[in-house]
Amino acid sequence: MVRDGSNTTYIDSFGLEKRVADLRNEQQLAKAVVGVDVVIHTAAYVNFRQDRMTQFTGINTFGAINLYRAAAAAGLKRFVQVSSVAAVGGIPRDRKQAKPAPMTESFSFNLDHLNIPYILTKHAAEVELRKLSEQGGPELVIVNPSIVVAPSRSGDDLGKAEQRFRHAILPRLDNLLNLVDIRDVAPAILSALEHGRGGERYILAGENISAEDLVRRVAAMLGFKPHMVRIPRPLLNRSAQMAVVWNRLTGRRKQSFYPDLVRMLDYDWAWDNSKARSELGFAPRPLDKTLTDILSNSFDGTWMRP
Repeated sequence: MVRDGSNTTYIDSFGLEKRVADLRNEQQLAKAVVGVDVVIHTAAYVNFRQDRMTQFTGINTFGAINLYRAAAAAGLKRFVQVSSVAAVGGIPRDRKQAKPAPMTESFSFNLDHLNIPYILTKHAAEVELRKLSEQGGPELVIVNPSIVVAPSRSGDDLGKAEQRFRHAILPRLDNLLNLVDIRDVAPAILSALEHGRGGERYILAGENISAEDLVRRVAAMLGFKPHMVRIPRPLLNRSAQMAVVWNRLTGRRKQSFYPDLVRMLDYDWAWDNSKARSELGFAPRPLDKTLTDILSNSFDGTWMRP
């Protein structure tokens, strides 16, 4: 299913049938699922800006609900929701604990207090889809990828990285985060379609690494010495507050830097992928392999480099 005007060159190379529909149009969705057995729902508005809550909600939450209801009405068998680890939660930071235990699928969501539309609407979609599935809809399986590494549209990720590391001063952050290769996520989603247990979620995560270690690892691959500074938290908080005030005074609508975003630094973002490994055969490649491919512009096996 694609939007009207989407670039479908890569899809066309597989000879796949296309159906045009908007997630906010229930009539179009009803037609889109005719004759379909299962749905893999990957569409979402992915951005960490704070404005456009209506757009986030309409696409990420109600879009998923609308498609699930259309699937239920058409008698589909299974619905795979491609969510995000952001919908699982975050590990509150304890500086006395050197290495916190990674989150598993049973972790209780704890980010309701953060006014970050992407996180809130992706979590809400999971909650509402579970309610609908319990009422007798298609079997629901949820997969939660971490930060997905894939080629950029420019096709020159090496050049972009060199430019960034040559001139930029980068913040030194201790927070744990997680990256996963898109070439490992895609087959895991297909495996979830066939082997995932109904009503279950599966975390598709790669290697847990601190933000500082990631920067240093990339810099070493590029042959640069990174310029890193530790920015005082009070300065970050005040800067975020001033950014919000400035946008209001100047009438700018896009809010990409704000206090709730800074509060994400109060959490580690580390995940346990053992369930997906055991039940889906998920096998993420080493992070160094992914970084080497992306930084040498040899990231084959995607729409950019088939």
